[in-house]
Amino acid sequence: MNLFLLLPLFIERIRQKFLSYAELEEQGELDRQRAERLAAKLRELNIDPDSI
Repeated sequence: MNLFLLLPLFIERIRQKFLSYAELEEQGELDRQRAERLAAKLRELNIDPDSI
């Protein structure tokens, strides 16, 4: 089999992996922001978020 025929498939797999990584990174950022909002709300209620 000609390796040049596999090149587009290989590139597509790399692109999919990169997008997956970017999506994971974005989800991690959203989770961090959510955790910070929760911690701020707990502090408003005089609860130390680090103690629970």
